[in-house]
Amino acid sequence: MFSFSAHPAMISVTQGIQDAFRYLGASWRRWLPMVLLISVFTLVIYAVVYSYVGSTDFRSLYYVDSYTGQIVFEPDAQSKLWSLVLPGLAIGLVYVILNMVAGWVFAATAISGLRNRPLTIAGVVERGLWTIVAGIVIVVAVLVAVIAWVIVTVILFPIGVLLAFAAIPLGIYIEIRLIFISLAIFDGFGPIEGIKEAWRLSNGSVLRMFGWGLMAILITIAFSIAGGLVSAPFTATGAAPVAQAMSGAIGLTASCFTVFMMAVLYESERARKDPNLYGPVPMPMYGGYGYPSAPPAIPGWIDPSAPPAPYGYPAYPAYPAYPPQPPAGYGYPSYPAQPPAGPGWANPSAPPPGYGWVNPAPQPPAFSYPGQAQPGSGWVVPGAPPSAPAYPSAPQGWVAPPAPGPLAPPQSGPAQPSAPEPPAPSDLPTPTDPPAAS
Repeated sequence: MFSFSAHPAMISVTQGIQDAFRYLGASWRRWLPMVLLISVFTLVIYAVVYSYVGSTDFRSLYYVDSYTGQIVFEPDAQSKLWSLVLPGLAIGLVYVILNMVAGWVFAATAISGLRNRPLTIAGVVERGLWTIVAGIVIVVAVLVAVIAWVIVTVILFPIGVLLAFAAIPLGIYIEIRLIFISLAIFDGFGPIEGIKEAWRLSNGSVLRMFGWGLMAILITIAFSIAGGLVSAPFTATGAAPVAQAMSGAIGLTASCFTVFMMAVLYESERARKDPNLYGPVPMPMYGGYGYPSAPPAIPGWIDPSAPPAPYGYPAYPAYPAYPPQPPAGYGYPSYPAQPPAGPGWANPSAPPPGYGWVNPAPQPPAFSYPGQAQPGSGWVVPGAPPSAPAYPSAPQGWVAPPAPGPLAPPQSGPAQPSAPEPPAPSDLPTPTDPPAAS
């Protein structure tokens, strides 16, 4: 089964190449028999042709006269020509059929890996025939366009010439838009539905698909160079059938890899056009569905640094990376005991009713207790238990007098004599009038 190195909607061309190579190695039991079959056929056919006609080189039909410098055909050139052309046409036709069937097998292998479906011969043949029908529809549309262009050129020659120049980029554009037809048909669509699906998936992604196509062409060229290097020793030693078989096997492997690479792109475009297939795309700033370096969440607790619920993906509120919302109270459920909340008091470590944190700086209560000054005078930091007023009827702003200080500790040593008590008022002398003058 296909395993993507990233979310399909966010996969890059480098990751797509890696995934295609990985699946190429994992599914060799499905595609390699077809490659070996065509290679063996190539080996046998070329061996028979070489043994029958001696060579498939058309240069054996003529030679260059050394005196005149003109080309002179051999007396039996015509018979040799037919002996080369007819087998060549037959071999070419068989090769076209075998390569077409090989393409069916490669596409069916790619889709079976994406959908984890069984690969059957009947399914490959049925879907392959539907691709032929889709190809006929496209060929008919192209013929109609060519006939219309010829008519326009005959009537308005300059406009026809301009349309001929514009046909090159237009043809590349249409080919890119319809590149997913075979994969869509093997995915279960009919011929017309497959064309529509390919057109839908390529909408808005032409430049991306063009870049992937250029990379696939470069990789195919690299495979061709490798095939030439491998088959060169056999060609030099005269074992041309072996060289042709090995070169064909490497070329078919390159074709299989290209189909797998386009299958990765096909599924990536499906994930972009239909987000419900693979869930929400992880945001780059979060590094995935949440923070991979975040500590494990306690049941019922959310990471305060996680994206808020309103900003996330409301269609997936219960994704495992986002635990349930905290309880309606305050604090964390791991705290067994919560301090009692008095009027106007709030736990500064508690999350707000919405999400995230609030400013931990204390805020004055909305009202004060009877006998307490209004906010701004006499207010204390939240967390301290409120103090009841000393006198409910005390005037506004009045506080109780300070309590007397503690008594002085007793002094050590002998007991000190107590001070004499003051005389009673009855013991004091009564003032008398001064003596009269004599």
